[in-house]
Amino acid sequence: MPTVGRLEATIQEVPDETLMERYIDGDAASFEELFRRCEPSAYRYFLKRTHSRERAQDLYQELFLRIHRARDSYDSTRAFTPWFFQIAQRLWIDDQRRAWRSREVPIGDRDPPARRPDAADETAGRQQVDHVLAALSAQERYVLVSAKVEGVSYLELAGQLGKSVAAVKKLASRAMQRVRAAQSATVPASAPFQS
Repeated sequence: MPTVGRLEATIQEVPDETLMERYIDGDAASFEELFRRCEPSAYRYFLKRTHSRERAQDLYQELFLRIHRARDSYDSTRAFTPWFFQIAQRLWIDDQRRAWRSREVPIGDRDPPARRPDAADETAGRQQVDHVLAALSAQERYVLVSAKVEGVSYLELAGQLGKSVAAVKKLASRAMQRVRAAQSATVPASAPFQS
């Protein structure tokens, strides 16, 4: 019996790195000692992040499973504690990702689905755009569609039309005023052009 007490005293003096090496070689007592040493700090690590005793307990138990699975990747020339907490951090990140993906939203908290326009709404919208554009001169229509829809610059339009940039901007402004007037007369749900 005295030899067992001496063995326990000896294992408690062994550095973590040596215990991990022994565990890799198949010494279960070394892993139990590592578990005993690391359990409080691992639990505190997860408790600080989860604010839940149950979740912290689950995570630190999962941590030791991961340590067991990753034992062959341990480099005994490096310190054990940083390796240990690197695995703990990865576990925490994985847990957060898993929680994010599986989070549930109560039905009452959901936003109602946006109403998608049906074919009749789209046809009415197209007809309204055609009606508004038909009220413009050909040059106004060209400048408005080119600048507001296709994103052509006023400088480029001025070159194409042989006008000054100021003249093209004035033409676009007049066209937008006519579009707004036509839109307010027909009162659509959504405007086809925005300034």
